[in-house]
Amino acid sequence: MGSEISKHPETSKPAEPGKPSESSAQPNTSAPSESSKPSESSRPSESSQPSENSKPPESEPEPQPALPEYLKGIWVSQYDMSSVYLNGSAQRSKSSYTAMVEKIVANIKQDGFNTIFLQMRPFGDSFYNSEYYPLSRFVAGSYGGSIGYDPIEIFIEKARAQGLTVHAWINPMRLMLTGEMAAVPDRYLIKQWYKAGGDRVVEVDGRLYLNPAYPEARQLIADGAAEILKKYNVAGIHIDDYFYPTKDASFDKISFAKSGYASLQAFRENNINQMVSLLYQTVHKTKKDAVFGVSPAGNLDSLRSTYFIDVQKWCSEDGYIDYIIPQLYYGFLHGVCPFDKMVDKWEAIITNPKVKYYVGLSGGNAYNAYSGGISVWAVTEAGKYEWINHKDVLKRSFEYIFNKDSVDGYCFFCYQYLYSPTTGSPTPALAAEYANFIDLIR
Repeated sequence: MGSEISKHPETSKPAEPGKPSESSAQPNTSAPSESSKPSESSRPSESSQPSENSKPPESEPEPQPALPEYLKGIWVSQYDMSSVYLNGSAQRSKSSYTAMVEKIVANIKQDGFNTIFLQMRPFGDSFYNSEYYPLSRFVAGSYGGSIGYDPIEIFIEKARAQGLTVHAWINPMRLMLTGEMAAVPDRYLIKQWYKAGGDRVVEVDGRLYLNPAYPEARQLIADGAAEILKKYNVAGIHIDDYFYPTKDASFDKISFAKSGYASLQAFRENNINQMVSLLYQTVHKTKKDAVFGVSPAGNLDSLRSTYFIDVQKWCSEDGYIDYIIPQLYYGFLHGVCPFDKMVDKWEAIITNPKVKYYVGLSGGNAYNAYSGGISVWAVTEAGKYEWINHKDVLKRSFEYIFNKDSVDGYCFFCYQYLYSPTTGSPTPALAAEYANFIDLIR
């Protein structure tokens, strides 16, 4: 994934907020065989998931492991939640918000998921009152706004009441738009660094980014992560695929010139390694049983040259990650990254037995196909029309990973491809694929 289109994008999203575009969401109706499902030993036992009759009261949820025996995760993004947090431009009433969240987590539980990766910091902001980052426009309506109750606290409480584990999802380097920074209060470091000039905060195509070359920038990211772990009952910290936003040497020209490095590639990789390692150390120091993991772009061949990240290092050495969730948003007929071959390719680089391997899946291509959208980045004609011509691509994807002993679970992007966030009604665009795969994952 070499550009914005290859990530959980902020700009290409369904009519109701946020869908990944084709390259981030690139990738028979017969009943699955027993061998196509996770074995009993590879997925949570019945006793590990509270039944309707045995689950504890909301005020005293049972302790849950940070990572279940078999992860069945779902990403809940800022775009899933924007219309839930807000009613127009103001925070939704607490009662209305709570009712919507109860429906969201009930739907998630009903579909067999056991883990939620909840976005809490998409753009150098915060979905709760933070010491380190300004309140997000997604919860307050605008930067510089306020909230009357804590939406994160309520979400976690309701999720745990359903027996679901919640991980805090943050974007470490990406900040708000340049035009939005004016409304950020001066007490925050990102605002101070922006006003000071230099390259601690850098603009790329109208968006601002932290420069991880600076120890103080990396420390701010780590402090924000520790704050979440101390404040909320979450199982860990999660970051996705937003790292360096450009190959342009002007991004960090000042810091590179002072670094002593001869290679910009090596300089940037070292900065990211230090950031990831610091997050890992901070998570484990702050909360004994918490975990830290990354969800990078799926095309393994382009990660170092495009994003300056060395996932092979993270997956083979101690001290970087507890798990990895590559975004394998491809079909089986993709001309460059066919799903099955990419699952196997990632499997081969995970040589540290302590690192869990989860596969990231997306409903994005199926969602687009419903309205005739082709997979433009799939290269081959068969790949481009795969999601239009076949409505069992996700089913076969689940079957493939369930037959891989090396795969420890999966994570699905995202909630609004399955349900309307505000009404809880099923999404028509995914109905055909959903009907084919749902019995596999429940």
